[in-house]
Amino acid sequence: MKAVRAFALGVLLLGASRLEAQQYFGMNQVQYKHFKWRVLETEHFLVHYYPEEKQAVTSAARMAERSYARLSRVLGHQFREKKPIILFSSRADFGQNNVTGDLGEGVGGVTESQRHRLIMPFTGDLGSFEQVLAHEMVHEFQYDIFARGRAGANQQALERINPPLWFMEGMAEYLSIGPNHPLTAGWLRDAAVSGNIPTIKQMTERPDKYFPYRFGESFWQYVGERWGDAAVGEILRNTPAVGVERAFLRELGMPLTDVGAAWREAVQSQYLPAASLTQRPQTFAAPLLTHKKSGGEIFLAPVLSSDGNYIAFLSNGNEKRGELFIDLWLGNAKTGERIKRLIKSTLNPDFEELRLLYSQSAFSNDGRTLAFTAQRAGKDVLYLLDVASRKVTRRVDLPLDAVTAPSYSPDDRRIVFSGTLGGV
Repeated sequence: MKAVRAFALGVLLLGASRLEAQQYFGMNQVQYKHFKWRVLETEHFLVHYYPEEKQAVTSAARMAERSYARLSRVLGHQFREKKPIILFSSRADFGQNNVTGDLGEGVGGVTESQRHRLIMPFTGDLGSFEQVLAHEMVHEFQYDIFARGRAGANQQALERINPPLWFMEGMAEYLSIGPNHPLTAGWLRDAAVSGNIPTIKQMTERPDKYFPYRFGESFWQYVGERWGDAAVGEILRNTPAVGVERAFLRELGMPLTDVGAAWREAVQSQYLPAASLTQRPQTFAAPLLTHKKSGGEIFLAPVLSSDGNYIAFLSNGNEKRGELFIDLWLGNAKTGERIKRLIKSTLNPDFEELRLLYSQSAFSNDGRTLAFTAQRAGKDVLYLLDVASRKVTRRVDLPLDAVTAPSYSPDDRRIVFSGTLGGV
């Protein structure tokens, strides 16, 4: 999700008018399955699921209550009504929901600002699932605080104040991950070394440039370390009444711009001394897939052939040629130059999605065949492709919802992969 941040940014904060449009168009979603919904009721949630998920949903309900118990203490807020959680057994099923419409493969979950419905799929990895669930749970608290405990109320305040993405998403990341996050540390280290740590104004006005998940998480981490996590809850609870800037001033006794400046200094002090003692990548390595060398803007899931001559990767292409979607490409592993497109996705019913965030293709050891997974007819399929001819030589339909990460055995006679069924 992080690597394709442009896909996710558009759905981080769902306003009322936009959500109504999504609900309308969601009615026209392609439906591969008829979901027979059941409800598991817990102390604070109504967990909606279908029978295929029964084994996984009990664990999910426990995780939801565990997140609620922790966040209610940190944020100093309790729900007055039970919140709906809608769970899908796979990314393919999640894409069929008619609540928000298909938000794209880059979205791992979403929470509505009006009805407070939390919607997300299982991924088979309970660790990452629980983190995303906790992230969305923070949004439940944010919206419930604005709504004064009643879903759909006080929507005008949320729209009027319109909290910045670094405020909403950064808080959700910090409270779902905690203070030690290597991914965010890497982002902030690179920003410090390049002199590109944003101001509060820059984060607010340019979330497309300063990714709110990482920079916002770091900012809230600083607030939590300096003033305590209780201050995060106080700021959030004050925001609906007085706005973001006055909430910071009221709770911390400092203008928000000053808090931002102090955070920037803390980041520089933390990362610059260590960075001065290490080698930067360009001193011992050269970038291979770049816009200049390879064209396109996004490069994901690269895999090398065994002889090191070729590289398969997911990327968009030349806009003038209409290569707007993420497709599977073959490149020269020495120069980074694109050789040919192997699979055209999105508009091809055999390759609706390429699992760009969850999977990676695999060369056979002789380099002749490429194994990859793609969504077809609402489920994942394993494909084998002849690299020279670009033709699929075999389609393996499996009794599973999701299939990811194929890899060949040394003799090329077997393929191992990860799969999930019913979210497990």
